[in-house]
Amino acid sequence: MAFPLYPELKSKVEKMLLKFFEQKAREELGPLRDVRRFSVHEGRKLVHNTLDNQEDRGHMAYEVGSVEFAISHEEMAEMTVDDVRALLEEKAKEFGAQQAQQSYMALDRVTTETGNVIDAGGKPLTVDLFLETISKISLTFDKFGNPQMPTIVIHPSMAEKYRALIEEANNDEDIERRLNEILAQKKGEYDAEQARRKLVD
Repeated sequence: MAFPLYPELKSKVEKMLLKFFEQKAREELGPLRDVRRFSVHEGRKLVHNTLDNQEDRGHMAYEVGSVEFAISHEEMAEMTVDDVRALLEEKAKEFGAQQAQQSYMALDRVTTETGNVIDAGGKPLTVDLFLETISKISLTFDKFGNPQMPTIVIHPSMAEKYRALIEEANNDEDIERRLNEILAQKKGEYDAEQARRKLVD
């Protein structure tokens, strides 16, 4: 897929291929693909403020992500558009998998350090464990007061167990009551946080 020396055409094709690569890599992030992102063009470390307005310098170190491949001049001259697309998609998935692994490792590190981890110690998943988990996380609410429940990431082998757990919860009034108590507490915390933000603004 060799191009003649047309700089403008090469630039357009490069941008198109880079966009395709980024799209395919992002698909590998699962629920993390919807997380906001931004580019940092200089500096070696990021600093951010936590929810309690403390400056945090320890959790934003850069991570290296890369993929490698080599193509000879002879191979490149014979490549079709489909060949390029297939190669880019393969490498994009590798790159996206690296990003996902790094992201989940960062989440694990931060939640462990802040005490937001519940270790079941190998015990089976239960409603009590699920409710305890909900009680430990921050929830947001829409303008009607409905909770924006978190995305739960589980191993595929746990899917059936989670479905059974949800069915159990939907058919038990005591579980529903306990969940509503937790959500009411979370709504109070959310409203208080929004009130503080309005005072600051």
